[in-house]
Amino acid sequence: MSTPLDTALLLTFVTVADVRSFTGAGRRLNLSQSAISAQVVRLEEQIGRALFVRNTRSVTLTEHGETLLGYARAMLNLSEEARARLGTGDAFGGKLRIGASEDFAGAWLPDAIRRYSAARRGLLLDLTVDIGDSLFRRHANGDFDLVIGSRCAHSNKGVILWREPLVWAFARHEPLPEGDVPLACSPDPCPYRAAAVKALALAGMPYRIACESPSVAGIRALARAGIAIAPVSRNAIDDGLRELGVSEGMPALPEIEFVMMYDAKMPAAVEFAETIFDEVAVRIGACKRNQEVAKNPRS
Repeated sequence: MSTPLDTALLLTFVTVADVRSFTGAGRRLNLSQSAISAQVVRLEEQIGRALFVRNTRSVTLTEHGETLLGYARAMLNLSEEARARLGTGDAFGGKLRIGASEDFAGAWLPDAIRRYSAARRGLLLDLTVDIGDSLFRRHANGDFDLVIGSRCAHSNKGVILWREPLVWAFARHEPLPEGDVPLACSPDPCPYRAAAVKALALAGMPYRIACESPSVAGIRALARAGIAIAPVSRNAIDDGLRELGVSEGMPALPEIEFVMMYDAKMPAAVEFAETIFDEVAVRIGACKRNQEVAKNPRS
């Protein structure tokens, strides 16, 4: 009979897969990079397959790593469920109402919520996805305990997690459309739409709303198909998209702020906010390291 997989090694594997960084995984698990590497090697020896492809720029899962990831998450979830059913650990009560824009909800936030809730038996977490401006207004009205979203206009309210440019996205290999600029954007009210329309108006460039979608994924798909040009955060540019700028005749767009607001008097909200701060620090750190390596590949 083969030896069962070590859940401690699986946790390390899932953490590396989540943040795509051995150093970032070490920070999250309070382990050194060498310890993370050693644990991954031990798991690969148990599996008999390579799980990651590492180079100077990135960490990616192999085909076998992708297969294992689903099983690893399920095994870790079952482990936490067993602990909760057996009553081990502290019990938590109440509800934490979270609001998030799709920038977060469609990326790493669900994993952060899963890890947070697994260790807090009895705490209910409600997640609502909406645009940033709506979330911030609803938080001010008491609808949420914690919200994270993006905005184009600077405000003193909330904690800025990071900033990045709002950019024009279009299909990587399609010719630029002629005539009025065709826009793909969310319905009003949407800060990205408002910023795009303002920039085009100030530049004296005629435009038309060619496509509307409440989903960021839908907007990116329309841009990727070459149907319209979309205002998106720079990190939303993928292999099927290219960024348009001054050289393509497009006006500059403002910078985006990714912001968190939370109830400082609610312990669960404060604790989850700390989880988000840690998560962002790991991911931004890994992103900056990859960018520096890309600029200086021999350093």
